[in-house]
Amino acid sequence: MIGITLVEYWCNARNSRMRASSLILLVLILVGCGGAEAEPTGTSPPPVPSGTATPIPSTAASSLPAATPRPPTPEPVSEGSLVITNGTVIDGTGADPIVDGIVIIAGDRITAVGSASDFAIPPAVRVIDAQGGTILPGFINAHIHQGYDEGNLKAWAQGGVTTVRDLLDDGPRQELFSFRDALRDQPQYARLVAAGPAVTVPNGYPMVPWGVPGLTVNSADDAREKVNQLLDDGADLIKIMMESGKTFGRVIPVLSPSEGSAIVQVAHGRGIPVTAHAMDASDLERALDAGVDDVAHMIWDPLPDELVARMVENDVFWVPTLELYRYITRDAQNGWDQKAIGNLRRFVAGGGKVALGTDFAGYGAEFELGMPMLEIESMQEAGMTPMQIIVAATRNAAHVCNLGSETGTLEAGKKADILVVDGDPLTDIRALARTTLVLRDGIVIRQ
Repeated sequence: MIGITLVEYWCNARNSRMRASSLILLVLILVGCGGAEAEPTGTSPPPVPSGTATPIPSTAASSLPAATPRPPTPEPVSEGSLVITNGTVIDGTGADPIVDGIVIIAGDRITAVGSASDFAIPPAVRVIDAQGGTILPGFINAHIHQGYDEGNLKAWAQGGVTTVRDLLDDGPRQELFSFRDALRDQPQYARLVAAGPAVTVPNGYPMVPWGVPGLTVNSADDAREKVNQLLDDGADLIKIMMESGKTFGRVIPVLSPSEGSAIVQVAHGRGIPVTAHAMDASDLERALDAGVDDVAHMIWDPLPDELVARMVENDVFWVPTLELYRYITRDAQNGWDQKAIGNLRRFVAGGGKVALGTDFAGYGAEFELGMPMLEIESMQEAGMTPMQIIVAATRNAAHVCNLGSETGTLEAGKKADILVVDGDPLTDIRALARTTLVLRDGIVIRQ
């Protein structure tokens, strides 16, 4: 565990200046249930080919996915298991909820998910009563800053956010990644996925306008060398800056096409995803040209249909960070929040895949640590259904964190990251704020 001196160092380092705002897709093998979501007509969709994701419903009016029978698990429940019962299971795949569901855990892994009537529970098994609430995967915030802080990580975990993805810190890499590793096996903290410094060019964003240097590259060859070194140092992903300065009324130099492509090629060659900071349509186009896996921030100017089509075709996810626009708009009265919400509505209607992420409050506002209800309610305002939002905060967020095989859904073999809330979030999204139970890696950290 990192001592208080290091924590204070990071907190002071961040408070001294404003932070920058800001793969292949894994097929989820579902145990006893289909992850594909049915079309509104009720007809069965075609099989999902290897290397593609099951899409979330493409319109706000889409109904919940059709139920798929889950056969009982033949194996008996081990006496050393932990069982969560008496709740409705929403497994994060988009499948129909399991009323009177059950989740069985052994060690840090889920061993079975299904209907309580399908299992015989031995008397010696430890049972946790969900008290009629909703059992969900631990939520994932796929875009945060100030993740190198024990207090922040604990607050996220207590609120049911069991994994966070920090997308920018320019501190010493050895200390950054050592901090992450020291807390990785301590379940009272949210699991930290760390990018370290963002890749940019000299005098590029975020050096301009925030004074944050990032990792600067001068050519495609230089980019290859430096990104390889960043990955050797321990980065979980690569973030590239495509901010051209339009949002600031100025011109900021950006990565060239050859530099952007070189970065993505190096990262993908090592099985590492790349996310891009983009704030307008031209930034987004450059990011897509480079071949990124997800985009941070919903753009604020009109979203071209052709870019939506490119993102859908190439399985590029969007992390919209609507919370950021809420705070920017609060004082500036520029309407960026409604522009971003409108673009998100069009993106989802076009079949786009969304992962939840908030960035950081900043702009004189406090962090929304724990369950990010402002982001969730903004996504709902953009027309996303509660089920779509849950999938965005679980399965899809796990994907952009490169953790889709480990967490994000309630399935046998996955990490036992579990959240129980009081109420039904499918009928009242505010139920997600009423956390009653949290497990990370099979350990109860809030009850």
